[in-house]
Amino acid sequence: MEIFDTTLRDGTQSSEVNLSVRDKIELVRALDDFGVDYIELGWPGSNPKDIECFKEVLKLKLKNSKIVAFGSTRRKNMTAHDDPLLKALLESKAKVACIFGKTWLGHVEKQLNIKPEENLEAIADTVSFLKEKGLAVIYDLEHFFDGYKDNDEYALSCLRAAVKAGAQTVVLCDTNGGSIPSEVSEIVDLVKTFIDKNKYSVKLGVHMHNDSGFANANTLAAVELGCDHVHGTINGLGERVGNANLCTLIPALMLKKGYDLPNIKLQNLTKLSKMIYTLANLKPDVHQPYVGKNAFSHKGGVHVDAVMKGASYEHIDPNLVGNKREIVLSDLSGKANIVEVVKKFGFKVEKNNPKVDDMLKKVELMEKKGYDIGTLPAEQFLLTQEFFGSIGKIFSVTSWKIMSEVRNGEFSECVIIGKVDGKDREVVAPVQGGPVDAAFKSLKKMIATNYKFIEEVKLINYKVMIAEDVGAESSVRVYIEFRNGKDEWGTAGVSPNILEASMEAIEKGFRYYLLRHF
Repeated sequence: MEIFDTTLRDGTQSSEVNLSVRDKIELVRALDDFGVDYIELGWPGSNPKDIECFKEVLKLKLKNSKIVAFGSTRRKNMTAHDDPLLKALLESKAKVACIFGKTWLGHVEKQLNIKPEENLEAIADTVSFLKEKGLAVIYDLEHFFDGYKDNDEYALSCLRAAVKAGAQTVVLCDTNGGSIPSEVSEIVDLVKTFIDKNKYSVKLGVHMHNDSGFANANTLAAVELGCDHVHGTINGLGERVGNANLCTLIPALMLKKGYDLPNIKLQNLTKLSKMIYTLANLKPDVHQPYVGKNAFSHKGGVHVDAVMKGASYEHIDPNLVGNKREIVLSDLSGKANIVEVVKKFGFKVEKNNPKVDDMLKKVELMEKKGYDIGTLPAEQFLLTQEFFGSIGKIFSVTSWKIMSEVRNGEFSECVIIGKVDGKDREVVAPVQGGPVDAAFKSLKKMIATNYKFIEEVKLINYKVMIAEDVGAESSVRVYIEFRNGKDEWGTAGVSPNILEASMEAIEKGFRYYLLRHF
């Protein structure tokens, strides 16, 4: 069984997702560590960002995954050798190409405006050209299920053209997402019979969209009939309503169906899911199976009573997918969670310690405001230090003022008044840039009066989203990532004022770095 992740290509076609080059490279590392077989990075030649991504990914040493370049069959009235987009695909240096081509006669005649046999020639020419250049080719039969229902003979002739030209894998795509499991089972069964009858040596895959709500069910139906190459995205991100969700499919394949996926680190699934949400600047779906915050939560009554006595209301052990059980509105369970968190940072406390209760109340207040600190180790560390640590504040900000204007380009200035090790400080940082950059550099300048090493810290990522939606008075959650050498960490700030939220996150980012030095 092969897992083909297309989060960074098909997933970014989700209308609300926009990943930077840095985001995509960070996700490549995470997906490789998680253990997927293929990572579809993008369409080289289609935009400057994807071109840069392919250059950057060459610097990585991947352990498990192969990088895939996406593209289409060559355009009409030219050969594959002359097609500039196929040349760009070769220039990407990817070892695997995923090529899509038309399968539905209506698209061949109306969209491409070519004859059916010309489409078959384009498929064969493109696949054989890439094979000759040393690439492994995965061929996506776009709109296969609709095309098959319209004209099964032509749909199979497209598959035949790709196989004979040298495709190692052919993928049946439900591009409109309109199929249901019974249709998928029937058609996949007929395709398997066709492949076996012709003795084609090729892997068969599926690529499902979720427009009818059956992407996961359709994928599993195809797997049941022998498809051993599965496409999907983390959290089901994708065009329109999304793609098959690997966060559901992978544990279903491993834990429910018993498939051996030796490279997959299933215990990292929840962490990966949350990472994608963070970098895509989306609120996590708390109701998502396996990885959602509520996937293993229990609230009062019979369920909580049963769980506390050792009976199960959970279909799997949440630890298997890196998630955890949540007992909602339970002081005992909440205190237990606090004890476990502070233990990670070297503090051994008992549940009856009053500071445990104080920290729990602070966490509950922060979550109510929208901080979402559950996956941020730096935030957990700072809370632990606040309630159980012995180190003082080191620095504090008494007041700040930020000015931003257009003056031969963007110009900003931040004035901060505060204390460092109890001594009064006032600094000003003018920058040719935005207000957040000014705030970051001003606070760094203030702290550096006593701690020069703080100058090594860089701000590398900045995200804003609505924390509490109440119209014009809504609060925002600012998430900022920092780096010093190989170390990276993130902190959050929440406020109706975006600059105040930014300043809070910056303060906490520096505070975390300083405290880790003591």
